[in-house]
Amino acid sequence: MDSSQLEALMRLGFETCFQRQFQLLNATNELPRGAFAARVLAEARGQFVVSALESQRAVLAGRLQHLGVRACVGDFVLLEGTPATDRLLRIVHVFERRSLFQRKASGETSQAQLLAANVDVAIVVCALANDDADGHAHRHGLNARRIERYLRAIRDAPARALVVLNKADLSLNAEAHAAQLRRELRGVPVVLISAEQGSGLSELECELLPGSTAVLVGSSGVGKSSLTNRLLGRNAQTVSAVRERDTRGRHTTTGREIFVLPGGALLIDTPGMREFSLFADQDTELGETGFREIDELSPRCRFRDCR
Repeated sequence: MDSSQLEALMRLGFETCFQRQFQLLNATNELPRGAFAARVLAEARGQFVVSALESQRAVLAGRLQHLGVRACVGDFVLLEGTPATDRLLRIVHVFERRSLFQRKASGETSQAQLLAANVDVAIVVCALANDDADGHAHRHGLNARRIERYLRAIRDAPARALVVLNKADLSLNAEAHAAQLRRELRGVPVVLISAEQGSGLSELECELLPGSTAVLVGSSGVGKSSLTNRLLGRNAQTVSAVRERDTRGRHTTTGREIFVLPGGALLIDTPGMREFSLFADQDTELGETGFREIDELSPRCRFRDCR
């Protein structure tokens, strides 16, 4: 890997731990001839957009598929092929991840859906409704129990958690709602913003350091794509208005994609999630669940082997 490739990859978050993996593959002669490193920037229909010096499309090599290896947005990978002539490159190796944000795939399955890899901070976006909206509208945009599920998955990733309370311009009681949410979430940072008006963004941008990777997660209609556009300073993501009767949003964003922000941070926007079920396997650390009611009741469980 020459200096220009390394410099381009470092701007995409290719930190020391990934450089060491690359060097080890090279030292042990496990680096395929001509293979080069890149980061997965987007995924759609079994294909990936990958980038080092320039963007190119790639597919997972059949050998990796046979072994059950999967890739997702945020992964660092090794590619085989010639960018100038091959329409599709082949992903022949996925680097060991620093973190993996995932959920249980929807439907009757025990499989995990990989959402974003090598994330430093996961931002849970929720939203306020108009003060005169009905109870359903308020619960849809701001649901502490749903946020707790996201926070548990962020802890398992592991990544740093941040909650963004959007649409502050819709409520005269926005500060009170933010204070209540901080009390319920017990120390998790909560940033009150309005992506529409741009208020509160300076506090959020302080959390997005050059070379770090953040992912936006949350329900449809809470303003993730509007926030992405505001942070980018351009309209990269399509946005749609929520339905007035219940504030539900349309699924405008259909895939996960990495954007490079003006300050050098990397931001992954994700589609809205109708449901968020936690995924756990034999490697999942239990400890405190992250759910207040369960943590308070569990010491009184009469079963000594309670998990």
